[in-house]
Amino acid sequence: MRMDIETYNKIYESLESVDDVKNVSRQFSQPIGTIHSILNQKTVTKVKRNFSRVKSKSPRHLKQWRKGKSIIEIAKKNDIPATLMVSMLLKEMGIPKKGFIRNLEDQPDGRLKREVIAATESDFFFSPKAHALHAEKGEMGESILSEWLDEHEITYRSENDLREEGFSKTPDFLLDSEIVIDGIDIFWIESKALFGDEKEHDYYIKKQFREYEEKYGTGMIVYWYGYIDTLSYNGNLIKDYRFFDKNRDTIEELLNFKTYW
Repeated sequence: MRMDIETYNKIYESLESVDDVKNVSRQFSQPIGTIHSILNQKTVTKVKRNFSRVKSKSPRHLKQWRKGKSIIEIAKKNDIPATLMVSMLLKEMGIPKKGFIRNLEDQPDGRLKREVIAATESDFFFSPKAHALHAEKGEMGESILSEWLDEHEITYRSENDLREEGFSKTPDFLLDSEIVIDGIDIFWIESKALFGDEKEHDYYIKKQFREYEEKYGTGMIVYWYGYIDTLSYNGNLIKDYRFFDKNRDTIEELLNFKTYW
């Protein structure tokens, strides 16, 4: 839903960890998915601000680990997601991160393996499991849009269709003929399973929306978990879940999708 900046700031300041999500969701009468998305964006912003400083101290972190401190303890002390601390420590040990984490079951049993498992299980934003669940949310949003287009007999080419045709940067749905929504001609639709704040919106304008508009014309951006009511872009339409049939079970599932466990 469209959210005023004052409410957004209150929610943002109220969130420190996933333990806050349910209470904040109830307090502000917002879907759990919306609150989790805002917390995820806050976490990413914090990581961008702190990562270089924390990484520069990797030798010290490794010494602390060898003296008995756990990876989770070191991560908490440095206010950084545990999976990123795993990456720093493995690199400092000279162990390829991707190979180690992807093949955890094949690694010899011991303290390092146990702590890497515990660290990734405790990380709801940067762990492989968190990334997989985020991708699942994205697929759910695109599936709902696909169903909606089919029900309204609106023909289109999907991102996969366009890539098979040789297109490089493509919207999720390029309509075969424009449709009119709220008096605006819509030629393409982009699905985002996240909350649209100013930073996210500016990022995607530069990365995607500007090029879509230049190539295809005006489009519709769907921020499934809502957006700040000041967002706009050159007359392109911005919508959230409320534009679609609220009785869809899939929308309810998406709104309450938990990316923590």
